[in-house]
Amino acid sequence: MERVNGEIVISHQLSEELVQVTVGTAVVGFVESAGPVFVALHGPRYDRAVEVSQSLAFDVAAAGLLEHVRVVAALSDELAKPDTIAKPTAPEAPASTSRVA
Repeated sequence: MERVNGEIVISHQLSEELVQVTVGTAVVGFVESAGPVFVALHGPRYDRAVEVSQSLAFDVAAAGLLEHVRVVAALSDELAKPDTIAKPTAPEAPASTSRVA
């Protein structure tokens, strides 16, 4: 049993060529058979899903999809954190100097 962020991964065969992959209740993508190649597509809607990997083995394509989902989730979590980098302050005015000619 595969898990992503603690949720169980489930696959649903939609047709002979298409499998829908869900994490918990959320659709995360699809694995499509295109001849001898399995194409992993990320996204909740098939018509808008984006290709993230290809493989000659279904399991490898599905694993590529799940790894992509994990990376996207980790990046989303990181970007959602409050800004911890100190904002730059206004630059100090340069010291006045006098030149003697």
